[in-house]
Amino acid sequence: MHGPAGTESRTDPHWRDGPWQKAGQRLTAHRPAAAGLTVLAALMLAVAAGLVAGGGPVGAALAAGHQSLSFTLLAGLGGAALGLLWAAAAVALGERAERAMMAPAAALTGLPLALALPLVGGLLGPQRGLAPMVMVAALIAAPAVAVIARDELRALLRREFLSAAQAAGIPNGRRLRRHILPNAVLPLAAAAWTALPRALMAESLASLLGLGLPAGVTGWGTAIGAAARAGDAVALAGPALLLALTLWALHGVGDGMRLAFATAFSTTAGGRR
Repeated sequence: MHGPAGTESRTDPHWRDGPWQKAGQRLTAHRPAAAGLTVLAALMLAVAAGLVAGGGPVGAALAAGHQSLSFTLLAGLGGAALGLLWAAAAVALGERAERAMMAPAAALTGLPLALALPLVGGLLGPQRGLAPMVMVAALIAAPAVAVIARDELRALLRREFLSAAQAAGIPNGRRLRRHILPNAVLPLAAAAWTALPRALMAESLASLLGLGLPAGVTGWGTAIGAAARAGDAVALAGPALLLALTLWALHGVGDGMRLAFATAFSTTAGGRR
């Protein structure tokens, strides 16, 4: 019995039509996602070039982008890991534990958690470090990731091919390796991606209020706040535009991932046994 997510060899024609390839094709065919990927790639290159060139309002905006994007990556990865572990543990421990563990996550997603970061920044004061702010931003992003990941795992476990594999007497370890994990990677990756825009929004809001990144570290929110208080429209335009573009790109890619990966999962999960 072969798993529905892949085959033993890349020369197998099924490999070329597997979920990874189909998901990639659907992702690049999704216009907002394709545009978002292009914008993110261009931003990465521009930020790297700005760090080398420096100078002027554009260079300052790109340098601020380096700080914001670095924070977003750290906090987003942390929030994604926490959310995925939260969902996996809830599903693995059974229905009663799942209800108890996921009820707080669902409740927290309805709250304006982004306000927690400036609150913590204010409590820590001017000497706040970067690590505590990253940890708080990760905690802010984790509940939404957990809720989405739990839904994806539940949808996967209800698939007919898993019931068939269990009925055929396939050992649990092989079912996990050949059926569950390959089919869970793509939907869970889409769930994890949602941590990135949440972390960036929380950091930008906190930094805009002067309660985000530590003193001496300038992100987009910090630059926007300083320019607004100084009444400098030129200095404000660059970081505001780059922040808006980045948030739009992250949301566009996230929407494309959820659509493409869910479609690839639904069309391939039951295709082969």
